[in-house]
Amino acid sequence: MLKTHPARYEVVGGQNNHLWLEVLEGDDVGIRVSVPRYSRAYDEELQEQVLDLDTGDVHEFILESEETTSPNWRIATIDPAEEQDRQTPVTA
Repeated sequence: MLKTHPARYEVVGGQNNHLWLEVLEGDDVGIRVSVPRYSRAYDEELQEQVLDLDTGDVHEFILESEETTSPNWRIATIDPAEEQDRQTPVTA
């Protein structure tokens, strides 16, 4: 399985069951990748987050693909730092 490092992407469009994301930073800036809006690999919360994405939205994503020779990317995590904050208990 392939997994990307967290990177900022902009949702630049959508067609049928796919969204187009464009890398905004780093060595891959400008590269566009297509990801599915619906996937059995998405849990319920992630599926809702993906469906809420609109053109112009900017988020940090981690993408993953089970294919290594010709990656078929899907979203693994949206805004991973925020997700980590939600999972970390606050102590007083």
